[in-house]
Amino acid sequence: MASVTSLDQDMAELRKSKYDAKSATEAKAWIEELLGESLGPEDLIDLLRDGVILCRLVNIVMPTANLKYKSSRMPFVQMENISMFLRAAASLGLPQYDLFQTVDLYEAKDPAQVLQTLYSFSRHANKQNPAMPLLGPKLATKRESPINHPKQGVDIPAWNTHQYGYMGGASQGSEKVVFSKRRDIVYRP
Repeated sequence: MASVTSLDQDMAELRKSKYDAKSATEAKAWIEELLGESLGPEDLIDLLRDGVILCRLVNIVMPTANLKYKSSRMPFVQMENISMFLRAAASLGLPQYDLFQTVDLYEAKDPAQVLQTLYSFSRHANKQNPAMPLLGPKLATKRESPINHPKQGVDIPAWNTHQYGYMGGASQGSEKVVFSKRRDIVYRP
């Protein structure tokens, strides 16, 4: 008999399978390069869980942000630090789909999304300041194409008779519209 799993278990396994150790090692090396210190052998998610390192990253990338963070063992303070990072990342220009939720990091529910946020944060930081080291591929730039209007300066009517049908000479008198009776579409002279 096949074992039955819940959708929550399946989704949790899917999210955990997207987390890859190579990407986590690259992200950890990028953070160490920015901070200028070694973070030790601990797992990346465990290191970031209190939010202090994330706030320090924001203060390096965005010196004007000047986040006031606290190093504490209290869960509320740690989640507040993570939340400050997410607000700063959104103000840097990270799209909503690239941001993780606080529980994704704090409870390690979706470590792959945390990595995606770090990669996106790196790209946007590099866009703001090209001297910043880059993690992963460079942020794509949107190519604007010039808009060509073939008949610039010519007044083009909003509609023409071919779009809406010929309406010349139409009136209620010529259509023989009779109220309170059924309308006959067949022409009767």
